[in-house]
Amino acid sequence: MLLINISLIVLIILALILIVFFFLPFLFGAPYDISRKKSLKNIIKLTNPKTGDKIAELGSGDGRVCIALAKQNPKITIHGFEINPFLVWISKRKINQAGLESQIKIYWKNFWKVNLEKYNKIIFFQFRSITKKLEKKFNKELKKGTKIISHNWKLPNYKIKKQLGEPHLTYGVVYLYEK
Repeated sequence: MLLINISLIVLIILALILIVFFFLPFLFGAPYDISRKKSLKNIIKLTNPKTGDKIAELGSGDGRVCIALAKQNPKITIHGFEINPFLVWISKRKINQAGLESQIKIYWKNFWKVNLEKYNKIIFFQFRSITKKLEKKFNKELKKGTKIISHNWKLPNYKIKKQLGEPHLTYGVVYLYEK
């Protein structure tokens, strides 16, 4: 009897982990996927972090993009928004190990509930299924001149200013837009 109760508890915990870490992200954006080295280099080039920049990453995953950008310029501020609490924990740990906690803040938060008006650069790696909804958010909240960097997915109604990488390669292309 005790063995059955323990097995049931383990199954419930595993189901909760699957829901929180894998299925829930599909409802709000995209599941966790790493930015590969080539894409990360292209993201850095197109973001071109300059002193005083306030950058937001929508769905910051394990923090690798935020960390890479912070290492490019110590006088920028980066806020990452992530709904997966495990990835938030990993990000914060990596940021502390790199000594970048004064530059980078990672929030366990749904980015749809964040007003983006104070940022001059936005980075995202989200599915095509939400890019139209993202455009509406950007049109409502972003100031004219805000740079938008999209990893792999195009914004349907924004004009691409610059593109790095090849679209035919899996997750190899990065797009730059300006509001």
